[in-house]
Amino acid sequence: MTLQSSGAISLSDIRDEYNNGSSAPIVLNDYYRGGSLVRANASNNTATNLSADVPTSANSSPLSINDFYGQKRAFRKTYSSTATDQSGVGVFGDDFAVNYPKEIVINSSQTVGATSTSNPALKIDSTGAGTITITNNGSIEGAGGAAGSTGGNALQVDGSVAVTLVNNGTIKAGGGGGGAGGAGGKGVFTANATFSSLVDQGGGGTSTPQNNSPSWFATYGGSGNNLDGVGVVGDRLWGGIGAQFNRGINPSQFDLNSLGGAGTGLSGNCANRGPIYFSAQTNTTGVYTVSASISSQYGSGYGTPQISVSTSTTGSGTVVSNSGTAGITASTTTYFTVFGTTAHQGTNSPNFYYNSLSGSVSGTCLATQNGGSGGAGGVGQGYNQSAGSGSSGGSGSNNAGSGGAGGAGGAFGAAGSSGSTGSNGSGSSVSFPATAPTNGSSGSSGGASGKSIQGVSNVTSSGSGSLTGGTA
Repeated sequence: MTLQSSGAISLSDIRDEYNNGSSAPIVLNDYYRGGSLVRANASNNTATNLSADVPTSANSSPLSINDFYGQKRAFRKTYSSTATDQSGVGVFGDDFAVNYPKEIVINSSQTVGATSTSNPALKIDSTGAGTITITNNGSIEGAGGAAGSTGGNALQVDGSVAVTLVNNGTIKAGGGGGGAGGAGGKGVFTANATFSSLVDQGGGGTSTPQNNSPSWFATYGGSGNNLDGVGVVGDRLWGGIGAQFNRGINPSQFDLNSLGGAGTGLSGNCANRGPIYFSAQTNTTGVYTVSASISSQYGSGYGTPQISVSTSTTGSGTVVSNSGTAGITASTTTYFTVFGTTAHQGTNSPNFYYNSLSGSVSGTCLATQNGGSGGAGGVGQGYNQSAGSGSSGGSGSNNAGSGGAGGAGGAFGAAGSSGSTGSNGSGSSVSFPATAPTNGSSGSSGGASGKSIQGVSNVTSSGSGSLTGGTA
């Protein structure tokens, strides 16, 4: 305790203050400031020396009992204005690890706060030695947590350092950040696709078709593929893409067609055996309707009309009989092969005679739309920071669900609220490129609050102040 400032003072009073418990003879010269009993500040000790009036040596001033009036064996840091991110080591420097009393005083209406949840507002490091007393007449405030994150601690006592706390003010843990809202569910909608890069893989040539086929195709056996009616009837020759080859009286009847606009598909029709073999790219990933047909007006035995959809020339990919669906990926060259499962075994085997083989790819598809993004959570309340409201989720389109709103940040000492669940998507069920529609995602949990006192087992408390937030 502080020595009296007037009246009688004895050598034993001085010994009780600076060398308490000792019964050794009192030698006044042992009590110069800067010795082991009355310490001087280390160069990095920013606290006030409560024995500052005690001379440092006989050269500065001969030591007198009167020099000890109003003095105290302690270093004291007093906060008379706002401060942030404070620590025992930062205040007392090298003296923090010295067995010498240390005091921290926060004046009324003043705040020591944390600017980040990475650090408490006031930290008593594990290297501390000697008695450490904190008198809080103001406020110690942790930082608020970011969205979904834990709030920061207010007072943190590390290791096994013993602290005496006199709390006449408030000690507030940072609030937890609010959780993010869940994403909206995927929706499914009908999209108008645009095809491009149409290539006549099976025809081509300048006079007669090349009659190419993919390497996996062996339905007709050998080299018997034939797109047109050569050897059967001369006016049913293959016209190529958009009837670019005027080889007969009906080049536009037996060719590949694509108008190129959105929602316009692809189609091909040939007069003889086939296969019709072409490739193209689309700008929209989705589930497309594809079909194949054979006109059997002049016979039968052509088998089942089929269309193969593949991204490879060596594999048949998805094969659809008559009509069905196939998944097609945007900006990827896709090969289409239209054929009958058997060759006609009639008089002029193996021709279709005047029958037609046709195939088509729809210009619309069932495409998926990602749901709206979840809203961000609000920040938790903390030093110099109010609790934030969560933001709204992104709106859904094309049958996709809207994102859920983010949760509000927690007040001092409170956890953040969880984010809301995103809305469900709707539309026809598809499994390409992934299953859709889907339900909205759940919002994430809000972050927990920080601690008003972390390391409370090392703290002896008194005073009429309050704690906001738990301790640990």
